[in-house]
Amino acid sequence: MLTKYPAFYVMGANTDIGKTLFSGGLCQAATNEDVKTLYLKPIQTGFPKDSDSSFVKKYNPSENVSAKTIFSLSEAVSPHRALKGNSSLENFEEQLLNIIRDEIKQNESDFILIEGAGGAASPSLYGNLQCDFYRSLRLPVIFIADAKLGGISTSISTLELLEARGFIITSILLFAGEHENAPFLRKYFKDKYPVFEFKNLNVKNAANNSEGNTKELEQWYQDNLIQFSDAFRFLSNYHLSRIQIVDEYIEVAKKHIWWPFTQHKLIDSPKYIESAYKDDISFVNLQNEEHNNFLSQNHYDASASWWTQGIGHGLPKITQAAAVAAGRYGHVMFPGNVHEPVAKLTYKLINTVGKAWADRVFYSDNGSTAVEIALKIAFRKSIGLPQNNEKQEVFVLGLKDSYHGDTHGSMNATNPNIFKTNEHWYTPKGFWLEYPVIALKNKKYLVTLPLDISENSIWHMSFQSLGSFFDDERLDSELAKIYFEYIQKNFELIAHQKLRVGALLIEPIIQGAGGMKFIDPLFQKILVSECQKRKIPIIIDEVFTGFWRLGKMTAAQMLNIKPDVACYAKLLSGGLLPMSVTLAREEYFECFLGDSLDKALLHGHSYTATPIGCSVALESFDEIQASINYCVERDSICNLWNYSIIEKISCLSNIAGVYALGSIFALELKDTESGYASIRAKEFVTQLQNASIAVRPLGNVIYILAGFNSSKKKLDSILMIILEILSKEIEFE
Repeated sequence: MLTKYPAFYVMGANTDIGKTLFSGGLCQAATNEDVKTLYLKPIQTGFPKDSDSSFVKKYNPSENVSAKTIFSLSEAVSPHRALKGNSSLENFEEQLLNIIRDEIKQNESDFILIEGAGGAASPSLYGNLQCDFYRSLRLPVIFIADAKLGGISTSISTLELLEARGFIITSILLFAGEHENAPFLRKYFKDKYPVFEFKNLNVKNAANNSEGNTKELEQWYQDNLIQFSDAFRFLSNYHLSRIQIVDEYIEVAKKHIWWPFTQHKLIDSPKYIESAYKDDISFVNLQNEEHNNFLSQNHYDASASWWTQGIGHGLPKITQAAAVAAGRYGHVMFPGNVHEPVAKLTYKLINTVGKAWADRVFYSDNGSTAVEIALKIAFRKSIGLPQNNEKQEVFVLGLKDSYHGDTHGSMNATNPNIFKTNEHWYTPKGFWLEYPVIALKNKKYLVTLPLDISENSIWHMSFQSLGSFFDDERLDSELAKIYFEYIQKNFELIAHQKLRVGALLIEPIIQGAGGMKFIDPLFQKILVSECQKRKIPIIIDEVFTGFWRLGKMTAAQMLNIKPDVACYAKLLSGGLLPMSVTLAREEYFECFLGDSLDKALLHGHSYTATPIGCSVALESFDEIQASINYCVERDSICNLWNYSIIEKISCLSNIAGVYALGSIFALELKDTESGYASIRAKEFVTQLQNASIAVRPLGNVIYILAGFNSSKKKLDSILMIILEILSKEIEFE
């Protein structure tokens, strides 16, 4: 977090290395500069015999220094052991963090130190590491290194741990010691951090209040006055530089960055992201007066950072998986080679998302290229190789308003819309069907059919839950007959126009960029079945829907279909780095076998099957299945949304419809314009952002992608905020 006034964590490589002594000295230096100072000890064990805040105050009697302990335990052991058996303090850590936030936010001090207990990797109250407990606030760290024998190792290890957890290290403070640890650390880090070296203290127990000890400590502080003054001034200047650099970064962005999907003439100023952790993104606002000492504020990442997030930002195990692979491999040449991460991931994919249908995995770098590869694979199977260099014109069959990426092959596989109308090379090569959509309105599920499908455009369904829409018993319904007749009519039209269909390419169940539309599963089931009868390859684009986004592992699984080719990305790599895969059946792979290179699948990327990406993807599987909203017995992400609140939203007159499926909640605002031409959501989005919810609308459609570790309480609060904003809008109409 970025604060108006300097606020720092004091963390160390171990216990008993001088964190409290150094904190006291920095408080003295602040007092000498007439700076009002707050020292906080969030967790104190061994109390009242041990009290770090009392020690700091003893040697800082000035009224300018306030020293506080937030929570104390009597046993002088690690906090997780001292708390053991105290059932009345369940889930206390979040309360403790809120108290720390309030102290930083409301305190009138101009310099704040927050001292941890033990080392940075020591356990906190419930067994979490100190560095994980304090991560959500992410204040910069004053690091107290270990001057004893072996201290170089523990110090370097702890510093690397803190950086991997996302902390900024401002400086290193330590005793001179007897082993020249300070000069070594200074040389090792090559001035990456300033190292402040302090004279040794000849007191075994600084907490002992004997007169002799007191005099020794007072003299020690006096002897190190210059060093503490230098450290304090450095920290003060460092803090100012952090604030100043924000404006510089924003200017760089305004002058030199070209953002995707952005009309720059409509952007006043970019938002600076200070950090991201779990479900939140921390945005900086230098003009933020409302939140007192905080210049940054957490916003719920409702768009999942363009649909990449599920398990959350900054997870330590994901970071560790990336670091291990980076240290072992970096990146290595892939064609004709294999490494452990890709072998394990391939086996995992074949036995999960590709179970019972896929035999081969092709690796690439993003969803758009995964689709390009899928088209090449499908066309080779359905059309074969060009004969005598004469290439046939091949079309895809799809649904209107689809989106499969921004490379030209993927663009050509979708019908004309705002994304492509100004692209000279865009050449639509497909036949696209209308489609029925599902939404909840006035507590009842409706299926809306375009006039091309049926003159009876609204079907009121008696289903009590969305699960009923996936029931195969619907294949014998009246709607099924209407869908079948519409699909059949279009196949006759395709035949009449003599179009060569090389593949069916669809986004299963949810059309993402096309407006978060929930397509009736029955329609897609019948469409896939009819294509299979005609031996048209089935390509499922699960870039958005795959890996439990809709609740189940894949949307194809929910539709009870087995594709021929499927594309996955986004959640595949844990929201950390770009990576995608295209899975295919063995018979499709065999179409590329031959005695010459020109028959092979000639598509590749420099970072294909990067070991880092593969390692992260493997860890991501485990993290999803360990998330708090994952139901083991159902292999699903479930029970995220409060349907009683959603039903209330569905009854609002300014809402066209809503739905919640898996991690998705989407609502369509009533408007005369729909899609990206609509500006209806602009004011609504502003109000959501003011409520610390970061959304990115799709025209008049607002969506929330819940994190798999989001609490019910948090998601309920988001729904209630949406309900309140929309209800007030009606009042003022």
